[in-house]
Amino acid sequence: MATPENSTNEKLPLQDKLISVMVRFFRTEWSGAFLAILILGISIELVTSGRPFFHPTNLMTILNNSAAIGVVAGGMTLVILTAGIDLSVGSVMGMTAALTGYVASFWGFPPSLAILTGLGLGVAVGLFNGTLVAYFGMPAFIVTLAGLSIWRGTGHLATNAQATPKLPELFDYFGRFNPFSGLRDAYKAKELDGFAATVGGFIDDNWINFFRTFQMSMIIFIIFFILLSFIVSNTKYGRYVYAIGSNAAGARQAGINTPQYTLMTYIVCSASAALGALLFLGRAPYAKSDYGQMWELDAIAAVVIGGTSLFGGRGSLWGTFMGVILLKLINNGLTLAQLDTFWQMVVTGLIILIAVGLDIVRQSRDPEAVRKLFASIGAAMAFFTLLTPASVFLRAKIALLEHEAMTQLLRAGEKLAMGQNNRLLTPNEIEKFQEAISITLVPSLLFSALCLMTILVIFKNTRAFTVIAATIMLVAIIPLFLLDYQVSVPFLILGALALFSSLSIQTVFERAKALNVA
Repeated sequence: MATPENSTNEKLPLQDKLISVMVRFFRTEWSGAFLAILILGISIELVTSGRPFFHPTNLMTILNNSAAIGVVAGGMTLVILTAGIDLSVGSVMGMTAALTGYVASFWGFPPSLAILTGLGLGVAVGLFNGTLVAYFGMPAFIVTLAGLSIWRGTGHLATNAQATPKLPELFDYFGRFNPFSGLRDAYKAKELDGFAATVGGFIDDNWINFFRTFQMSMIIFIIFFILLSFIVSNTKYGRYVYAIGSNAAGARQAGINTPQYTLMTYIVCSASAALGALLFLGRAPYAKSDYGQMWELDAIAAVVIGGTSLFGGRGSLWGTFMGVILLKLINNGLTLAQLDTFWQMVVTGLIILIAVGLDIVRQSRDPEAVRKLFASIGAAMAFFTLLTPASVFLRAKIALLEHEAMTQLLRAGEKLAMGQNNRLLTPNEIEKFQEAISITLVPSLLFSALCLMTILVIFKNTRAFTVIAATIMLVAIIPLFLLDYQVSVPFLILGALALFSSLSIQTVFERAKALNVA
């Protein structure tokens, strides 16, 4: 029998039903990350040739590449839910990876004992950080900022910043090991019979299109999030984590031992960083103490992209899971666009700003703030598109300017230092950079203008201007293909959709209030 609410909902016009569903969807913290993944995925599917984006092997490759940082981000989620922060996870990951490989390679530890040592180090660091934060009242930002330096330095000192030899085979079980490879090998060697032979034959027939990209890192990654999500959603610990993040003083008055549960959260976070180190070692040829650099930034980015509030008390692990995937998709797109790592760091920082803005807007529930946020997403996508030609243009222009400056110093009789000598270019290099400038000048100017236009949309709430900017973004897809920059097309599609969506924000808010679902 239908409830009165359901009966009323059934009588609503289709437009009102869609608005109700949309409002409820966007109430969930992970909605933004999910929608961005869907749009980017479909866009990549439409503009790229070869294997489809949604092919199982491609999706599993993304999960494999996301596993190590994803596990680290999972632990970070719990800390941020308590309104804390852990800036040391990248250094903990690097130190753990280095020392785990070091004791296995040079101290004669059995691989299993070395792995337990690494996990134990993670727990010890979490105990140290958590004690200072929970029982001594030190700010988490200061404690973990100090830890960022302490644990990285410890890893360098303990291993003399040297790489280990190839790690024992047991480490592969945390990374590249394929659980189906043994069964396939046995089938090909005709060692199976009966049902096992049938399964082995099925695996062999579908090896290239499905089973080849199965790796233990992906399986551990998924199991880790399932278990941690279950704990957070169904145990007293999870409820207390949310309570502490929402109102620590109120949680204490309610009888919650806030120092104890805060300590537990930092232990889980650092232990997750140690597990992430093992997943990374499972796919790396050796261990080294410089692993995990800037991972704290990537982990925080994944958490806030997934909708977890930096102010604590709101968020979910599945949001973080999708945040990790989205971050990998964006970074993969920028890599395919031949953008170097330093620009990708800039992009990661911008993504964090947008995600934090989304959290603030969600709390304010102001339609104009939501419109500006959507316009900001459009501007960010235009900037990401601009980066490919502009970064090449700037690199070439700076190289030629530096060459000219060094040449003038030589003409003046100055003696150049080694770093200055490196700025001198050969005739072939000069020709190469001049060609790069001529090729990228026009697209850099065009996409700079587009970027400026989308920035103006943020502050100029004019329907016609917004429509023009969004339309130009879609039209700009054509020159992108002509210039062989099609890897940036998904960013333009996502940006145009964000701008078009901003046009209906006020209408949706007003109707949602009328329907009492705002």
